[in-house]
Amino acid sequence: MRSRIAIMSLQPGNTHETVARVLFTRFEFDAQVIQELDPVAITMRVREAEVLVLVGEPTADNMRSPAIEEAISSMIPIIALCAGVDDRHDSLPGISFLLDPQLGPEHLATALSALISRQREIRRLQLDNASVMQFSGGLRHQIDNIQEELQLAASVQREFLPRILPSLGGIASAALWRPAAYVSGDIYNVMRLDEHHLGLFVTDAVGHGVPAALLTLVISRSLPTKEIVGNSYRILSPSEALAQVNADMMTRAGRTTRFATAIYAVIDTRNHQLTVASAGHLPLLRISRGGKCEAIQTIGGLLGVFEDETFVEKVITLSHGDKLLFYTDGFEQAFPELGQDPSAPRLPNRRYLDFFNEFASVESSSDFIDSINRRLDEESEDFPQIDDLTLLCASWTGV
Repeated sequence: MRSRIAIMSLQPGNTHETVARVLFTRFEFDAQVIQELDPVAITMRVREAEVLVLVGEPTADNMRSPAIEEAISSMIPIIALCAGVDDRHDSLPGISFLLDPQLGPEHLATALSALISRQREIRRLQLDNASVMQFSGGLRHQIDNIQEELQLAASVQREFLPRILPSLGGIASAALWRPAAYVSGDIYNVMRLDEHHLGLFVTDAVGHGVPAALLTLVISRSLPTKEIVGNSYRILSPSEALAQVNADMMTRAGRTTRFATAIYAVIDTRNHQLTVASAGHLPLLRISRGGKCEAIQTIGGLLGVFEDETFVEKVITLSHGDKLLFYTDGFEQAFPELGQDPSAPRLPNRRYLDFFNEFASVESSSDFIDSINRRLDEESEDFPQIDDLTLLCASWTGV
């Protein structure tokens, strides 16, 4: 199949017809002479060509012709045959080659072959680029949809958080909840169980993203707190509550097993006795008014692992001024070691305890949470948050 060439004259005479005849007969190019006066016909002829050949000297004026403008806009290469080639033609955009006719038709044929080969590659790349742009446009649309769904998921998850944390028997609570991305694998709750009992709960799903967020919502909403007995009720102990959640998770377990840690405490405000149980969670911290920090260790495996898992309770009596801290393991990487490279992997550490102790003298729960939040903001300027963070603080400072 012959390569199609469009030939146009910029000067009087029929030299361009001679050039077309030579290219057609000697070099087997499909050389078409542009003679129409109709701009539409000229445009179509140029679009069908792989190279446009101009016979005569191109100038700023004759370069405004419809044929040349169409070739430039369509990225079709242009060869100009003109005598006395010099540097003044370098300022004319769109001209690929300036050839002196005295070099002979062989030189022109060689230049045409080179440009045609390049032009075909350019067109192939244009088609590839168009396909990539179409694919990327569809991919961008999918990404936008995913982001919109994640934003909606984040909004829904926030609606499940308690808007107001109840106070009871002089015990007030405040919470810090900072997802690392759109949604969090952590969730917390503070519940007024009756006029004398307050429940405090934190859970952390193993993993990140939407699956972890869904699991924490299910666990939080399935946590049993009471048992109806006739016309009365009984407050479930933390170990009983966690055992029922674990049993429920085991009955719903599918091919993809999901795990979670949790800690649940019940405070009897009549005697300020706290009962706590944990499912593989970090220990409850008790900070006394004097600043002493004590870890309340409990024994219990992760939720969703073993059917008959038992959760051992611990009972302590609170003193006025005590603060209780329930938190997730994101804090183990929230404060990197001093001098660490921000781009280096962050290993778990216990620096967060230093900051908990730094604000131990802050009495109210809300002030304590505000202090930790500010310190996290300062840290995030150099070290971005890499894990979900939840901190629930309950303090006995009221009457």
